[in-house]
Amino acid sequence: MNTPSTLRSALSGTAFGASLAAGFALTAGPASAQTVTAPAQPGAPVALPQISVQGQQPENTLEGTLGLGRMPGRIQDQPQTIQVVPREIMDQQNVTTLGEALRNVPGITSSIGEGGGGISGDQLRIRGFNSQNDLYVDGLRDFGSFRRDSFTFEEVQALLGPSGVNFGSGAAGGIVNITSRTPHLGNSLGATVTGGMDWMLRATADANYQFSETGAFRLNMMYQQQRITDRSLPTGERWGIAPSVAFGLGTNTTLTLEYMYYRYDEPTDAGVPIVSRGPGFIGQPVTEYGVPRSTWYGSNFTDRDQTTVNRLTARVQHVAADWLTVYNDTRLGFTDRSFSFSVASCDATCISRLFNGGGTPQYALSGGGSPYTQQVWGVQNITTGVFRFNTWALRHEATLGVDLWYENYDRTTYSYTTDSGRGNYRGNLFAPNNDLNFAYALSTGATAQRQNETTQAAIFAQDRVWFTPEISVLAGLRWTRQQSDYTSYGGTNPVSTLNADNSFIDPRVSVIWEPTPEYTVYASYAQSTFAPGSNWATQPGQASVNNSNLDPEQNTIYEIGARASILDQRLGLSASIYQIEKNNATETDPATGVVFGSGDQQRIRGLDIGVTGRITPEWLINARYSYMDSETTSSLTQANVGGRVPYVPTNSASLWTSYDIAPGTPYNVTVGGGFTWQTDVYTNSANTSEVPYAFSLDAFIQHRINDQLLVRVNGYNLTDNRNYTQVWTNRAVMGPGRAVTASVGVNF
Repeated sequence: MNTPSTLRSALSGTAFGASLAAGFALTAGPASAQTVTAPAQPGAPVALPQISVQGQQPENTLEGTLGLGRMPGRIQDQPQTIQVVPREIMDQQNVTTLGEALRNVPGITSSIGEGGGGISGDQLRIRGFNSQNDLYVDGLRDFGSFRRDSFTFEEVQALLGPSGVNFGSGAAGGIVNITSRTPHLGNSLGATVTGGMDWMLRATADANYQFSETGAFRLNMMYQQQRITDRSLPTGERWGIAPSVAFGLGTNTTLTLEYMYYRYDEPTDAGVPIVSRGPGFIGQPVTEYGVPRSTWYGSNFTDRDQTTVNRLTARVQHVAADWLTVYNDTRLGFTDRSFSFSVASCDATCISRLFNGGGTPQYALSGGGSPYTQQVWGVQNITTGVFRFNTWALRHEATLGVDLWYENYDRTTYSYTTDSGRGNYRGNLFAPNNDLNFAYALSTGATAQRQNETTQAAIFAQDRVWFTPEISVLAGLRWTRQQSDYTSYGGTNPVSTLNADNSFIDPRVSVIWEPTPEYTVYASYAQSTFAPGSNWATQPGQASVNNSNLDPEQNTIYEIGARASILDQRLGLSASIYQIEKNNATETDPATGVVFGSGDQQRIRGLDIGVTGRITPEWLINARYSYMDSETTSSLTQANVGGRVPYVPTNSASLWTSYDIAPGTPYNVTVGGGFTWQTDVYTNSANTSEVPYAFSLDAFIQHRINDQLLVRVNGYNLTDNRNYTQVWTNRAVMGPGRAVTASVGVNF
């Protein structure tokens, strides 16, 4: 199925492109969506549906909502670990990307992906499990793999643990959902300009205009250029515009239409090699052995990530009656991408010279760095009904919905020409030549052209039943039918086709005890399923006849948790313990490259603790700690049994806090800061290579000169620690060094 060219042209309209090329960019406004309960009618036997109005989300995020029809109620009431990064904290940290926002969520790591075969962009691992298909915006799939900018973010929500009932196939370790900035009643205008080290410049702005009693228009815009501090990469640039309009705000029927155009052109970084001194030694990145932090093995000419995203969303919420609310959400998205990076490797001779001398250690450029272009488009519609009713003495809150989506993924791979010299290139490991410009052409490999079409249809239903005002049970099921059709060819190679057609059921059962509205205790069981064919286009090693016949992977969680809102509900406390089991994990035969169902099992036992909100009206805090005991419990490779699961830190934590001094006076100052920390992670199942611990100490100070003008200074990685922001089996990407930015913001 080909992308409709007329629709693509309409979405990517030249007027937006012209305005963006002018170099002005902007970000969001001050208000955020919140749901409140309508007042009860005299004698009404059931709780009434929630009506979407505008207001500030509570700083105790447990008192907020997810904004999703299929998960009604407060976060306090949800029987699942949920961590929220609110707008205020993202503003104080001057967050610019999804990756930066998720530094506040322990237990989420980022991997690099592969050039010719795998993906990059926001490639997350949640509680150690690949979550490449588990990124959502306003509860809908965000089609395509790319690096997301925060200029439209109102809030970032991490729902941890298998979430198959509410989100479908995948969701092994959890999902990340971004809530967007949308129109609100009232007029507002905000803009921020930030400058920083290494020619960093970012401008964001947000305008909201109320054009009728129930209608409003909002416009978010952004422009940024930046080099990474203490790294030798060239400058990157990105810009975006996101208009939205809403009708019926504050009424029983609300329609919101959003469009986003987003483009960036940034250098790519495949990381530095991970090497080992020899038998008995654990491999580590070469930057742990004297190679400078600034080292980049890429090309100034060719190693770029050039991506364009067009996304259109329509959301309808209708309160049909006191007992029924209906939601209908639709998304159409296009992502076009051109990508290339250079993967450096250090062979035995290079390693020997690195540790023993005898000459300059020389790296080679090999494997995984093939350039490619890809076009992804997809459409999704979710219709949900929320029913509130009584049966005799039992109160119910039931959801019933249909989830339909289609995604088309085309990829063209290129290879370096034989006369380019890349295949035999050797460079100084300590001082790479970044001015290389290797020629490449369309690949003639068997999978040079790849297309994958995925169609999914699902029905989900769940019901929360109150047996007493304090005790309830939430039970649900999701039935899914997923079909993937894969085609590949290249040069004189024949066309190869694969098909996978699977149906499966994901259950969920929770017991919830709420002795008062401020306290919640729950015990939960849930399952999610990952079907063959879900990642054939992005990971071609998974595309095989054998894999098409595999049973889906299954992930199961058992979780016990508790939440409390204290200090007049200003402060939220949460804690949970859990066990996730992954069954029927796939494995690749190292000799043949064939993917097969190994029956391997992985288990993660963990603890999550969180604090969110205000200790006093002046003192804001958001702190979390995660402990994960990961283990491969069964494997055909016997030596791997008992080892830690790759990319899973045993301990990780984040803290962000701020204090308002003399608020409401001309002498007001807000000071604050915090840290992110995680212990080392292994990068393979054999546990023979690792990336060291990461620690970043950050701080800020800001002063509101008057009601309209604010100035802020941020410092990052103040201890100048060597931190790795992305990891892969044999390499790791070095993060920035110590950095400082200054911002000026205006609000009207």
